[in-house]
Amino acid sequence: MESRLSPYRFLKVRGHRVAYRTCGCEDGPPVMLIHAFASQSISWEYTAHALARAGFRVIAPDLRGHGCSARTRTYALMDFEQDLIALLDALQLAQVSLIGHSLGGHLALKLATYQPERILRVVVEAAPVPPQDAADAADIAAAYPGPAWRRSLQLVGLGRLLRLVFLRRFDPRAARSVLPELRAPMPDWWSRLASLQTPCLLLAGQGDGLVTKRLPLLASRLPQATARSLGVGHRLHNEHAEAFLAEVLPFLGAANHGD
Repeated sequence: MESRLSPYRFLKVRGHRVAYRTCGCEDGPPVMLIHAFASQSISWEYTAHALARAGFRVIAPDLRGHGCSARTRTYALMDFEQDLIALLDALQLAQVSLIGHSLGGHLALKLATYQPERILRVVVEAAPVPPQDAADAADIAAAYPGPAWRRSLQLVGLGRLLRLVFLRRFDPRAARSVLPELRAPMPDWWSRLASLQTPCLLLAGQGDGLVTKRLPLLASRLPQATARSLGVGHRLHNEHAEAFLAEVLPFLGAANHGD
């Protein structure tokens, strides 16, 4: 069993290359790790190692436009979602648990609403919670005044974003689609959450702006949700790694027994 993330593997899905890494037991319960906007799969190295040692099979892709996956013409949220579903299909994963950080957490919840029979459990770490409707969007803008681009970059960190662009590990064109979409009302997404019976673990740090403020609202809409606060920060799986694993491993452990 390899307990460290493998070198990149590549698959062509939906007409372009998706890069991903793996580790753990091939016959273990599969867990897909979905990274944040302007990040990449290697950010999960410590988490992946712990999951592999616990007996899980880990799959950690780079989203399109990130890391070693292809740069593409479009970066709508639906593009990312369909890429992940196509990767699950290509790897013949009939059932899988998901752990998503920030944008990855938002995508994980969407996949669970699209294919609830396939997604066993979802861990949502510090995910943006989009507006429910126009009135909600107006309330958010009033509570967090300032240019929209500045509020959006708070999800990423301008310095880190510039470093990634300079190192050619991120396509900056993705920001033109992803960030405005996450600020726009998503009434259909909210309505689908209300019927989702997949167990969800929602994790957020203290003082993480809208993520922290809107965590109770998100938890209230999910029938099978548990919400936890872990320290201060946004990258909880790195900044509070042991506390993160103390929540995640027991939550996923039930999947070993088909609970």
